[in-house]
This record gives sequence, structure tokens and C-alpha cells, in this order.
Amino acid sequence: MLGKRARKHLSQLGEFERGLIIGLKTAGWSKRNVAGQVDRSECAVRNCWEQWTREGTHARKTGSGATRKTTRREDRRIVRQALVDPTVTRSTIRADVGVAIVPQTISRHLAEANLKSKRPFRALPLTPEHRQLRLQWCQARSMWNVTDWLKVVFSDESRFVWGTDDNHVRV
Repeated sequence: MLGKRARKHLSQLGEFERGLIIGLKTAGWSKRNVAGQVDRSECAVRNCWEQWTREGTHARKTGSGATRKTTRREDRRIVRQALVDPTVTRSTIRADVGVAIVPQTISRHLAEANLKSKRPFRALPLTPEHRQLRLQWCQARSMWNVTDWLKVVFSDESRFVWGTDDNHVRV
């Protein structure tokens, strides 16, 4: 429960919680009692109450947070570059966009578009059970001759797309 409580203390006060704080403080409750009731810090209660007494409102201020470094158009350009060339690096994208942004910003924009990088497997991860089953299969067919193997049809599970896009994220 401690982790959940700590996360709640880091989140913003909701509209209902702000109204509840104002109501309880107006009713004469102490800062400590109000903080215990809404399960928030005394500092959050004090800041909310001070805003109410100073400005007469408990609404959050608009425009809070960091200013945007990229426009919506530049955001789309970042995603489009990653779609066109899946092997492009973040530094290449940053140089191409021409805006001074950190690599984490590019990663965040790509993650919002469900584009995530993955490392390809060098080999299939086989469990000991898989290895045992493969060995048994091979031992059962170790004495087969050419005519026996001619009766077997081999196929793979490769996908071929004739269209332009199959909507899959590439590695």
C-alpha cells in the first residue's frame, strides 16, 4: 500500500478533492485533519487553501508544465521518418527535424505512435523441454532414406504482403 499512497501524493489534486478541501477548511477543520481526510499532504491542502483565499478559485492554472519544443507538424514528421526508415536513429531524426530536442522527446513521440524498437533474436529461445522433443523427433527419423523424405511436405510460416503496408511495426 505504501507505493500506492506515495504515487497518490505525487499526482495532481482532482476537482472534487479541491472542492472537498475548501469545504472542510471553510467548516473550520484544521489543515492536518483535512489532509488526513482527503489522504493528501498538508502542503497540498495549504496550497489549495491559499489559492482559494488569494484568488477566490480552486481551479488549476492553465498552461502549467514545460513548454513544447516541437509543433504538431514536427511531431508527425518524427513519426513519419521512423515509419519510412525503421533503422533510422534518434540523432538522425533530431538533425533532420532541425529542432533542439533531447532524444527522450523523440522516443516519447515514437512510443505514442506505438513504434517501439526491439532487438531481433539471434536464435530461438529453446527450453530444455523443447530441446528434448527435437532430439526425440530427430532420433525417430534418423534411419529414414530418400524415399521416406520425399513423402514429407515442408512448409514455412513466412508472410508475404503484396500490398503497400501490412500495419506491422518493423524491427
